[in-house]
Amino acid sequence: AVVSTQSTGYDENGDESKFLNELKEEADTQTRMNKEFFAEDANRERYEGFRPGQYVRVTIDNLPCEFVDHLDPTVPLVVGGIAGTEHQMGLLQTRFKRHRWYPKVLKNQDPVIVSLGWRRFQTRPVYSIQDHNMRQRMLKYTPEHMHCHSTFYGPLAPRTLR
Repeated sequence: AVVSTQSTGYDENGDESKFLNELKEEADTQTRMNKEFFAEDANRERYEGFRPGQYVRVTIDNLPCEFVDHLDPTVPLVVGGIAGTEHQMGLLQTRFKRHRWYPKVLKNQDPVIVSLGWRRFQTRPVYSIQDHNMRQRMLKYTPEHMHCHSTFYGPLAPRTLR
């Protein structure tokens, strides 16, 4: 009779198998190589960027003279930017719920101001809800105490951006 045995990750002595030991050694050597490579600040900044709280020098060309006249050095200057993919415009689908403190019910195609990352813009969303047969049904008004979907035209952004 042929008896099949399944590998449990241990050999007959109860020690960990060679395969797991090789994987651990490979991970350790990769970790050592990463630490050696990123020990230099120039390599770390090139691949990871600047760490939060680190001082950087920013050079801005064609700065208006009013900026320098009204600059207050005691107030921090916030510098930000957007990713290259966020320059594109398109249709965004979001999950939407009217805040309970807002007194009115929102109507379909009424102008709404949206904050999306660094951007703030006005748009006219179309509200919808998903039926039991997975179809999107357009709504005239936002539902009370429920989420709905809103679709609007604006700058594209990653899913996790708040």
